[in-house]
Amino acid sequence: MYMFKPEDIPANLPQEVKTLLMALKPEPPELIERRQRLIAELTSQAASATGPLQQLLSSVREVFLAMQPEMPFKASLSEDFNRALQRYTQEPNALNPPPPLLTECMNYLHDRVQSMGLSYMLEKTRAASAQPAAPEKRAGE
Repeated sequence: MYMFKPEDIPANLPQEVKTLLMALKPEPPELIERRQRLIAELTSQAASATGPLQQLLSSVREVFLAMQPEMPFKASLSEDFNRALQRYTQEPNALNPPPPLLTECMNYLHDRVQSMGLSYMLEKTRAASAQPAAPEKRAGE
């Protein structure tokens, strides 16, 4: 079973996007329940946190809420999360390692990507991140 039927996908999308959407599998019920539990815990911990940690927990919560089918697409979520994560990592008093809840959230995201048939994307990401960065070209080279 897949999330989208070919007739549900807008014709004006690039072919690689259509291919990706046609390969997506629905999120399994056990992962939906896990996400709901994580949202509740994120809500609770964000209420008692302060500063950059509160912003990060709230941002992760917003990302998880946006995964619900009835929620509209919000393009700014990725940027909001990146800013909150950057603020948190630059905080001198940031917990290192981060709170266990954030690790649980990252594990959930990994499991969700795998369950939806996108494991190959994880492999490509791992391979790309293992490659050394290309040296920057200097002006005039």
